[in-house]
Amino acid sequence: MSHKVCKDIGNWVDQNVNQQLERCVEQDCNWWCLCCNKWFCFLVWVLVTITTWVVQTVCEVVADVVDVVVGFVTGVIDIVVGIATGDWSRVAGGFIEIFAPVGILILDGISIATLGTLVGAFSGNADRWSLRDHVRTLLEARFAGNNDLLMSIKDALGVDAGGFGLRLQAAALRSFVRSDFSSQAGGIPDLITFVNAGLDLKALAGFNPPPWWNRSWPELVGDSGAAITASDIDDYVAAGGMGKGIKHFTLFSMSKSDMQGLLDVATTHAIELGLILQWTIVDTRLAAAAEVVINAANFNTILTMPPFSRHNRATDAAAAQAELCMPIGIGAFGFTDPTLNGISADLAGSTCLEAMADGSTAFPADGITGVAFRYRKPEVMFKYVAVHELGHTFGLCHVNGLLRIMFTNAPAEMKSKWSWSSLYQYYSSGVEAGFVLDEAKSVWNYIVMNFAPSCLSHRPF
Repeated sequence: MSHKVCKDIGNWVDQNVNQQLERCVEQDCNWWCLCCNKWFCFLVWVLVTITTWVVQTVCEVVADVVDVVVGFVTGVIDIVVGIATGDWSRVAGGFIEIFAPVGILILDGISIATLGTLVGAFSGNADRWSLRDHVRTLLEARFAGNNDLLMSIKDALGVDAGGFGLRLQAAALRSFVRSDFSSQAGGIPDLITFVNAGLDLKALAGFNPPPWWNRSWPELVGDSGAAITASDIDDYVAAGGMGKGIKHFTLFSMSKSDMQGLLDVATTHAIELGLILQWTIVDTRLAAAAEVVINAANFNTILTMPPFSRHNRATDAAAAQAELCMPIGIGAFGFTDPTLNGISADLAGSTCLEAMADGSTAFPADGITGVAFRYRKPEVMFKYVAVHELGHTFGLCHVNGLLRIMFTNAPAEMKSKWSWSSLYQYYSSGVEAGFVLDEAKSVWNYIVMNFAPSCLSHRPF
């Protein structure tokens, strides 16, 4: 959260100050004073960029120090709990939580001390300037025959003024199951039906979990604040979810604060793609066993099922296209493949910036949109999962480079942790991962080609 505040400072300046200064630089030259009007605007732009960098740098250092303190506290708790319960992988995770923020503070300090982040501040502003020009060119090509619509879209996107970006209201669905809900009057609870279909409820609730670095972190809330133990879960299952003395509960895929952390990262980095996201967290009860632990092979079908009810282009092209403007992110319990952190579906195909494992650069279409992700620790490694999957829904593919948000270490992809772009990413931004300009341009190629004009011309906030 503290890092988001720092990023918000720069984003506010870009939306409200830099874009106006850039328009000033782009104005016609006053030849009588050797273009003094343009030079003055440029100098002000430089001054604003440096001032913003100083403020953000101080903020980021303070945020890193806060992370060190928080990491120490949470790490000690995990170590103590791990020792008390014999969960040695949690003990190891606790040490990671303690030392990882210290390493980040040191590495960020190197990038700052060498003025790399100042270089990054200027190049970031220049990239956003270049992206707006790219989007302007795309729009003028697609809507060349309809000047009124073109101007409406430019105004909504803030291409020429008013803060550039496609504003999208997105829904974050925090999955949950209830111990006493039955979809049939007087019937057994649906959760028992899920258990009878093979769901391991104790593992889902966080009991007998896999190693610390591979587990999910659900939130188990007993009715009236009652603590729910592993034996309570056993009693619930043995009684078929019904009868006296059974403790009832709500089981969430993750806590609201954990989900908000993933969304904050997504909001911050989506701006690098020219996307301005406004999330609403909606607690969403799952209606089928297949929705609880998701099989990636069936994800497109799951998206069409209640409570998600997304549309496939093959059956309703207009509705599927309209849903591009209404992204959803499903906070999932997990996946049948335990190595997965998230999954995505994209409406239309696109061209990858880097070749995929099979050598192809053609990113296939799913005909439907939506993403699902789970929460994992340590956050320093897994905080990008939501924005990574969102990148796929806008046509981005996996790339090389550990500090690229679209990087993956999945064995099937065989992506390299090394890339020159990732090295520059560290120099200009510290250890914070990010998107590059070519990815932002690729996203807008996808947007202009596939989004409905009514979405592009609508500014919801």
